[in-house]
Amino acid sequence: MRPQIDSELPNPVAAVIAAIETDIIRGRILPRTRLIEDHLMEDYDAKRHVVRAALAELQRLGVVVKPRHRGAELPLFDARALTDLYAMRTVLHRAAAQATPFPVPRLRLAELTQAMRAHAAAAGSGDLIRIHRENMRFHRLLYGLCDNPYLAESIRLHDWLSFPARAYGAADSSALAQACEEHGAMVDALRACDREALEKLSVQHMQRARQIYEAKFLAGEAAGR
Repeated sequence: MRPQIDSELPNPVAAVIAAIETDIIRGRILPRTRLIEDHLMEDYDAKRHVVRAALAELQRLGVVVKPRHRGAELPLFDARALTDLYAMRTVLHRAAAQATPFPVPRLRLAELTQAMRAHAAAAGSGDLIRIHRENMRFHRLLYGLCDNPYLAESIRLHDWLSFPARAYGAADSSALAQACEEHGAMVDALRACDREALEKLSVQHMQRARQIYEAKFLAGEAAGR
């Protein structure tokens, strides 16, 4: 599994990936929207091979899918798929919280605290891709504290798989403020060696973005049942 964006990608490819991520967060690219190479080339002033490489990387991460007989598109999670995805994330986050050794080493706690502040600063800047990337970094450091590389890697993988569902939280000021508050509470729980609070927060932290997605895309589905 390689759930992190390849740091060795050429700059033009990385730039197109960041632009696509930003447009997903802003709601300019919606679920089931076809990602047509010619349109992306025009929108992002990029060459065809650059766009293809960006789409290939996003497909590898699970952000983009290619259904049979269709081109690349952003997936649309139905209620069952969303429930299954978040059930798996819940299992993983709880396991990481339970496995994290206490007390957390001072230097690692300091690094996580710095990541928390960097995300809060990004939230204040309004830079959506920066907010998203700093949030991912905080989660990578937080769940990396479990010292189980297979568990931490699985969490990072599911962070990317769930990105099309949770992306809208980065552009919602209320959800973003809540995320910053919960980051701080998780750091406090680690500092206090409060495993119960850490486990609860690790699960709770996922819910606001999920609720935003459900309201945007699944309200009609729920009403029809």
